[in-house]
Amino acid sequence: MTEDKDTKKDEQEDKPIGARFEEDQPYVMPGIRRFQFFTNVNDRALTKNLNRAAMLGIASMLAIDVGKAVVNKNPQTIYCYECRACYGTQDKCPVGIAFQAELVVSARVADYNRFLRNGGLKCIRCGNCQSFCVQYLNLPQIFGTMQLQTMEALREGKIPKSMVKKAFEKGLINQAFIDEVAEFLEMP
Repeated sequence: MTEDKDTKKDEQEDKPIGARFEEDQPYVMPGIRRFQFFTNVNDRALTKNLNRAAMLGIASMLAIDVGKAVVNKNPQTIYCYECRACYGTQDKCPVGIAFQAELVVSARVADYNRFLRNGGLKCIRCGNCQSFCVQYLNLPQIFGTMQLQTMEALREGKIPKSMVKKAFEKGLINQAFIDEVAEFLEMP
């Protein structure tokens, strides 16, 4: 009994003061420690905390996110990190679009509903919002590309009439598209 105490005491004396060792950390669940110190390099290895399946999932989602923007012919949208600095345009936007970042995100993923709800077809591509973008994205070009894609989707019947009708009733369609939208909605 006294030998055990002596060996433990010797082991503790060998450790530098303030050092953290894996064996000192309590187990909460098998394989998971309650405290994982940042300085503990063993727990920061790639395959311990973040196994290969998780890394593959993250890489796949990143590839899909980038791939969607490229396939949707708006690769610039990848660089938008949604800081919402473009919201500063509000008073300077001649058509009163409040949330330009929503238009960029909808262009990235080709979300027509989101684009219509936020006035994407109302945009006249004046470029007033571009000076607010910290990434210097060409916002008029992004919005113009998405407008053309939205109109193409409208002609192909990919967008439900109810969605377009709501945008039309709220005045979210600009003059360049209103005739075609009215024809789509079969308005007199």
